[in-house]
Parts: sequence; structure tokens; C-alpha cells
Amino acid sequence: MRKIKIVHIQLLPLLSGAQNVMLNILESLDENKYDIYVISKPGGPLVDKVKEFGFHYIPVPSLRRDISLLDGIAFVHFFLIFRKYKFDIVHTHSSKPGFLGRIAARIAGVKKIVHTVHGFPFHPYQKKLIMSFYRSVEKLAGLFCDTIVFVNNSERETAIADHLAQPEKAVTIYNGIKLPEIEMQKKEIGDKFIIGSCLRFWKQKNIIETINAAIRVCKKNENIHFIFIGDGELYEVAENMVNDSGYKDRIHLPGWQNNPTEWLQKFDIFLLYSKWEGLPLSILEAMSFGLPIVASDIKGNNELVSEVNGILVPINDIDRLSAVLLSLPNENGKLREWGENSRKLVKEKFNLTGFARKYNKIYDQGK
Repeated sequence: MRKIKIVHIQLLPLLSGAQNVMLNILESLDENKYDIYVISKPGGPLVDKVKEFGFHYIPVPSLRRDISLLDGIAFVHFFLIFRKYKFDIVHTHSSKPGFLGRIAARIAGVKKIVHTVHGFPFHPYQKKLIMSFYRSVEKLAGLFCDTIVFVNNSERETAIADHLAQPEKAVTIYNGIKLPEIEMQKKEIGDKFIIGSCLRFWKQKNIIETINAAIRVCKKNENIHFIFIGDGELYEVAENMVNDSGYKDRIHLPGWQNNPTEWLQKFDIFLLYSKWEGLPLSILEAMSFGLPIVASDIKGNNELVSEVNGILVPINDIDRLSAVLLSLPNENGKLREWGENSRKLVKEKFNLTGFARKYNKIYDQGK
């Protein structure tokens, strides 16, 4: 029996949230049933991971993150690749591959086209004209696919209400994650209190304001330490802020790490004060390790975090964020309860099994 040829398209060859969600989907597929391909811009850790898993990899060098004259070339590349390989399913991720890939796939005659929205490309921090442009792009691209998957329910409802997606095409599938085996450690009096995060150092993740809050906290409590794992275009700016503050010994920036799970076990609290999100895998990973969460009160975050397992802080309120972080070392009992609830939520609502089953069901529909 001929295998089903499926290709997933990413923009950047990183191992961030959207890429790891894709890998979770692909790992769940029956290798006897599917012939699996991945397309992205070449040259990053995602490429190595794809090859490690034994999937086929196709580079498209013309892919760019920002709007570019090369987008037309990327579109032609997609079309030619789809015609050459005759894929049964094309699954796109994020805005640029989602727009170019969906239209090219439909024109090339691909039978099933799926797109996952890991957060809309438009957000409140853009100019209105740019927001309007991206909304129009999303509405147009939605006409060229069979299913649009939203990783949080809020954006699905927004898309339907604003006529960006047809209701019959729109589904919500929460990101899923494997529950690791860990031992919940008891906090000893006098231990350093570590607030940590795993994130990309760029505008979306609000790293500059987060560092500002960390500096404020360090000024008032010498027992609190911060660890921010990751890199990106704002890493050097963040590093200079920390060096200038005089708290380099308490605000640690170890850069990109290949073993984030080892670091998560060092944290007492996980912090993510981002400006916009889809459904952050970093928070899910922290929850799976039994960590209480402090996060910005935005779409996506507020479907993972509540008073049950942490605290949501209004965006652009550094005073409130600093006060919350300063209050937590004295809340051992509450922190333990929040951490246990984080693990429970992953097990019951954000598990990998249910996540994979729902995507497999989409692939099987209409056969």
C-alpha cells in the first residue's frame, strides 16, 4: 500500500515553540503509513533534528522572515516542489509559510491543506495599516486550505467573529507535551530562590521589560536569582543591561541551551512576560515539571495559567510584576500547590496523546 506523502513547512530552522510542536506531530505519525517531509529555510538546528528523526528535508533558501522581494521566488519554489513530489497533505505553520504555502499547494492540486496558527501575525503593537494588511492576508490564505488549527480557543473565536476563517474549517487543538518523571523537591529555608525562563530574546517575549523587573527585584531581595535561557537579536542589549546594573552574579544569561529540562529543575518559578503568544510551549514544559507560573495576562497565556497554578500579571505593569515576584519566596505552601496543579493540568488537558490523536484525525478526514 502506498504511503501518504505529507510535508510540513516552517519558516526558520530553529527549535522554538512552533518547530517543536511540528516535531511532536510528526513523531506521532505511523512511519508505515506516512512518508514525512519538512521544508524550511536552511542552516539551523531544526534541520539536524529533522534528519536525526529520519524525515526527508527540503531547503528553500529564498524564505525570509520579513516581507521581501524573494517571497515571489519562495512561492515558485513551493509550487514546483509540490508538483514534483505530489504530496497528499501540505501542513503549514506560522504566517509567511502559511500564506505562500497554502496558495501554492492549492494551485499545485494538493488534496489536503492544513494550517496551524501559532499566534496571529497581527497584534496590538503594530500600526493600524500593518494590522489591516496582515488581517487581509490571513483572510485570503484561509480560502486556500481545508483546516485551520488554532492553538488557543480565543484566537479561533476571534477569527470566526471577524470572518478571517470559516467556522467549519476552524478547530482548536491545544499544544501537548509529555509529562516527565520527576521528584518534587522540598524547598529548604535559606536556599536561593530562582526565577527562571526559557525564551527567545526578541520583542515578542518582552525581554527588556522582564530584565528591568528582575533588576528592581534584585535591589530589594538579595536571595532572589534569575536565569534567562535563550538567545536572539536582543541578547546583547539584555546582557549590557545586566552588566550595567551590577547584578551579573544574580541575573544569569547562559545563552541558548540544548538541555532546557535540566535547567527547569533548578527553577522555583517560571516567568514569561511576553507581549503576545499563541500557546507557549515553554510554559507547558515548565508546567510539566511542576513549576508555578507567573505570566503576562494575554491571549494564550491565560488559557494555561490561572489562580489554580500561578499568577497572571497585566502587560505593561512592571510595578505589579516586580511586587508579585518579590512576594513569592514567602509562599512555599502556595507554590507547592500551584506546582502540583501545573502537572495535573498537563496530564488532564495538555497531554501529548490527546494532541497527537486530534491531528491524526484531521489527516484522516475526507479519505
